[in-house]
Amino acid sequence: MSSLAGKTAIVTGAATGIGRATAQLFAQRGAKVVAAGLQPDELEQTVNTITAAGGEAVAAHADVSDPEAIEAVAARARGAFGGADVLVNNAGIYPLGDWHEMTPDQWDEVFQVNVRGYYLLARAVRPQMLARGGGAIVNVSSVTFWTGMGLLSAYIASKGAVIGLTRALAREAGTEGIRVNAVAPGAFATAASAIHADQDKLWREVLEAQSLKRRGEVEDVAKVIAFFAGDESSFVTGQTLLVDGGWMFG
Repeated sequence: MSSLAGKTAIVTGAATGIGRATAQLFAQRGAKVVAAGLQPDELEQTVNTITAAGGEAVAAHADVSDPEAIEAVAARARGAFGGADVLVNNAGIYPLGDWHEMTPDQWDEVFQVNVRGYYLLARAVRPQMLARGGGAIVNVSSVTFWTGMGLLSAYIASKGAVIGLTRALAREAGTEGIRVNAVAPGAFATAASAIHADQDKLWREVLEAQSLKRRGEVEDVAKVIAFFAGDESSFVTGQTLLVDGGWMFG
């Protein structure tokens, strides 16, 4: 039996991409899933796919930059399944643009979603995890923190902050039985990679940079998130694992 069986997991950004793959994999392994995100139709598709396969899932339409919406997501987990054992912070935004042309408000918006939202969700579910004897938080960073990339300064800075937040929370929350780890995906065919104008050039360069010469699938990331969420990693916290086909060696 999977170590996720019977646990409740909140997955943000679950409407598409890595978030959807993670929600579906968790459900396949017996977890009850709260699929959170901004795209109601796509969220329902995620939930319907899970329930059609015999799993348990509910949708929570939420903007993670809104503290009230975050509290509503935590309340949804408590109301539907009694509370959360696992939190996957995956929601993110990634506006393209020259760093010197980005306004302070645009910069702040990236950090509100990509960093503050992660912190606020962790804080919101902490009482639930403590009541259930502990828990696991998995934050999604990015390989771009190692590689750097033009036109993504705020995004890359926020993904570095995610790693710092992961380490800080792991140190403090570990005494309460809450583990906190991060994954740093490479390039995958998601909305995040679709922002690049020249797709042929992007994937050619990615494959040249990777040690493994195949395109990554979102399921590759979901499996690592599941490892950090489950009991197989019960003595692991504060770590960041790159899931990038050997692009960078962190």
